This record gives sequence, C-alpha cells and structure tokens, in this order.
Amino acid sequence: MALLKRLSARLASEQGFAVPTVMLMTIAAMAVASVGVVASIQGQSGVVRDQGTKTALEVAESGVNQALLYYNRGVAPCTAKEGEWCGPVTGMSVNGGAVEYWSRLASGDECEVGNQVDCVEIVSQGTVNGVTRRVDVSSSTVPTEESPGSGPFASAGVLSQESMTLDSNAVIHTGVATNGDMILKSNARQCGKASVGIGKKLTQEQNTGYYSDALCKSKESTYLQQALTLPPVNQGDAATNNDNARLFSQDLVSGNKSDACWNGFTAEGKASKNCDTRELVVEQNSSVTLGGSVYSFCKLKLLNNSALYVVAGKSVTIYFDSPEACGYSSGVTQLELQSNSRITSSSGSPISVAMLFVGSEALSTKVLLNSNTSVEESCDQNFVVYAPRSEVELNSNARFCGAIAGKSVHMDSNAVVWSASGSESFSLPGVELPETAAHYTPYRFVECSAVEASPPDAGC
Repeated sequence: MALLKRLSARLASEQGFAVPTVMLMTIAAMAVASVGVVASIQGQSGVVRDQGTKTALEVAESGVNQALLYYNRGVAPCTAKEGEWCGPVTGMSVNGGAVEYWSRLASGDECEVGNQVDCVEIVSQGTVNGVTRRVDVSSSTVPTEESPGSGPFASAGVLSQESMTLDSNAVIHTGVATNGDMILKSNARQCGKASVGIGKKLTQEQNTGYYSDALCKSKESTYLQQALTLPPVNQGDAATNNDNARLFSQDLVSGNKSDACWNGFTAEGKASKNCDTRELVVEQNSSVTLGGSVYSFCKLKLLNNSALYVVAGKSVTIYFDSPEACGYSSGVTQLELQSNSRITSSSGSPISVAMLFVGSEALSTKVLLNSNTSVEESCDQNFVVYAPRSEVELNSNARFCGAIAGKSVHMDSNAVVWSASGSESFSLPGVELPETAAHYTPYRFVECSAVEASPPDAGC
C-alpha cells in the first residue's frame, strides 16, 4: 500500500519534465539552423561549380595556345597524316587543372577561308575540380582582316625584342608581341591580342586592362608565348646613294629658315651648331616638306610646334645610320619629337613613311616621342618605326599611328598608339628573311556541348 502511494505521488509530480523539454527545444533549434547551413552549403557549392566552370574553360583555351605554339614553331605536337586526328596530348597542368588536346592538319576548301591555304583544327579539353569544358578552334595560314600580310607587323602592330612596359594611362590599340615580358601598370590598357616570349608573362597591376579588341571592349585573359626575332636593318648603299641633297634646295622650308638646320647649316645657308653631319633639326613653328624617296640621317629632331611634311602620295624611307658611322657615343637619341611637333602629309592625304634604324650591338640608341607630339592624326597611313636595336619611348600625351618595333618599348603619361591601315603589309627592304614555319591565325572558336566524343570535334 505504501509503495502504491509513493508511485502515485511520483506520477503526479512535475519533476523531470525540464529535461525532455530542453531536449525538444534543442532539437527544434538545430532543425532551424540546419536549414540555413544546408542552404549555405548549396550556395557555396554553386559558386565553386561556377568558378570551376570558368577556370576549366580557361584551362581548355591554354591547350589551344600550347598547340598553336608548336605549329607556329614548325613542330607538330603529335604525328598523323593530313586530315587525321592526332592525340590526345596530355601531361599539361594549368591553374591546378588537367589539359589534353587533339589536332589535325587540313588544306583547301576545308579551311573555310580560302582554297590555297593550310589550316589546323585543335580540340582542347580542360578539367578543374571535376568540371570539364571542351573547345574547338580552327586556325589558318591565310591572310585575314586581322593578319593580312607576312611582314614583321603581319599579326601585331607593336613589337619589342626585349621587354614592353605600359604605365600612367598609356594605351595600345593594336596587337602586340614581345620576346620578353609585358607589364601593365597604373591604369594602362592593352587593346589587342598579346604575345610574350617563351616562359615570359603578361603582368597586370593597379587597375590596368587587357582586351582582345582595338576598341577596348572585350576583356581578355589569355595570351600566347612564342619567340620573336626582329632582323637588323640592312641599309645597303643608302648612306651614299640617297636624296639628302634635296634638303633646303628642292625640299623647302616653311616658316623661319633660321630655325631649320641640316648638315651644319641653316636653310639660309649660314653655319650653325644646332646640327651636325646628316642631322636635321626643325623648331619654332617651322616645317620641312620631303619630296624624295630615300634619305640617310644620323639624327632627326622636331621641336616647338615644328613639322616634317611628306608630299601627298609619296613613299619615303628614312634610314638612320649606326651610331659608330655617325660618330656618336652610347645613349644617343636619333629620333626625337618634342613639344607639339608632328610628322604628317602636307595636304592631309595618306602618307607612307618608314623610319629604319641600323642601331648597334655595342652602343645604345634611343627613339623618343614626347610632349603632345603626333604622327598623322587620321591614322590612315603606313607609318613605320623599325628600330630592333634601339630603345623606343613614348610619353607625355604622344600619339602615334602606324607600327613600331624596338629593342624595348616603354609607354607612359597618356601615350597612345593606333594601328594604321597598310602597316601589316610592310616588308623590310634589303633583308632576306630566313624560312620560317607558317603562322597560324585563329579564325573560328566554338565551345563544344559534349565532354567526351569521337571524333574529338563531335558535338562542337
């Protein structure tokens, strides 16, 4: 009876209900929290998946670049008969992802851009964190709108044998190629595809931009790595057989004749210390109009709102002799445009001018465009500065339209370069270029829908 009373009292008591209550509340809180955790995990998974997708595409594109590098160096990455697929080529790792690619050579109608050319099709696949992307790229040796010639500027308008540096708001509106690194600093922009040397890099710093088009609209992240060779200038007999005698007799001066100096004399015929042998110096709102075809200078300086005009429709080649032949010491600036000076056509019509620098293997030489100088505002001309042994510098709002090649290229302080029509077809006179491998230029890019396929371009 006593036992029954104690049991009844225990059942009537509220003691012990706190523990299950707390447990139930804890379980409920965990359930609510787990919903947020699961949602967060799913969101993070989506972000990781998106990042993996983008990275896998970049990795796949790097396989295309690697294959083109081999073909443009004259070495096929794998062996197969024309029209047959070879590969896959494996063993590459880019940004933590695996790359494999297939390629095949073709010609004629199959190239889609001409009947008398060769082309190569490359399918590349990149895999990052379990995400795979596949792309199909066709490249041809035929001249295209982007690469219509076979000269040094066929595929790029600015070339540098060593390094190329842009800073302080400098902009290039054409493709570039360097045998060294390319460095973008301080709001500089490269608008056009870039190529750097083997094992070199394109480095971006401080709010810079790299774009695939000349108008700086489409952001770009990939670039080629390939060797660049700039043959030295062969001036032939230009140092003695030229049109220098025209200066101040047939090639007349406008403005104050005392402000134009050639070969140690002003346009008035007075001896002057402003210029030495084969040096042309023009300043103080004066100008000289060239009507000859070939000139041989040691130095050209345009200063203080001066101008060098070229007769409309005339093609002019100006050779700059070596510093040794001109009696210069190391570090001489052989072309200098300063203080609103310019080179242009006398009538505003298109001009064709090539400034070719012999340079030196032992002594350094320079080319300088500075302080609001310009070369033909319209950009409708073939203006070339080819100086493979000279340092080229553009700064202080300098504007250049044409094509540039230098030992090194440095641009800063709002300097701008635009490509001019005709520059890509410029050929270096007096130079027999060695036989080189055909240069393949991409003309078709497709992202494939399938991952694994046979043949490799199925689903592309």
